[in-house]
Amino acid sequence: MSQPDADTSGSSESPVADRLLKQDEFAADLNAQGYTDLLVVRRESGRDLLTEGRLELIQHLDQHGSTVDSVSDLARQLDRDKGAVSKDCNRLAELDVIEYEGTGDGTAKRPQLKHDHVVIEPVVY
Repeated sequence: MSQPDADTSGSSESPVADRLLKQDEFAADLNAQGYTDLLVVRRESGRDLLTEGRLELIQHLDQHGSTVDSVSDLARQLDRDKGAVSKDCNRLAELDVIEYEGTGDGTAKRPQLKHDHVVIEPVVY
């Protein structure tokens, strides 16, 4: 699960510590409801996840991921610019939403979803 920025004030009763506890409880509640292999994306990163292109990319990988051989192939399947798809894939990898199969050293990097369930942290708990 992604975490909020660490608190540097030294207080154990900090808003960040409280938020981490609430995130853990939120994830545990979802897990208890059957949502295993869960990623909770920080709400500050939610905007990066919720672009039209990235949502389309995630949905395509969810439904057709086994047919995607590379980032270039994904761009062709989505009828999008390869550079834009590559940028979106890199940001989604930074957010831990996707991962690459293959090294890219002479072989294609195959993007695939890393988790079965991805949610954005609630704004209010």
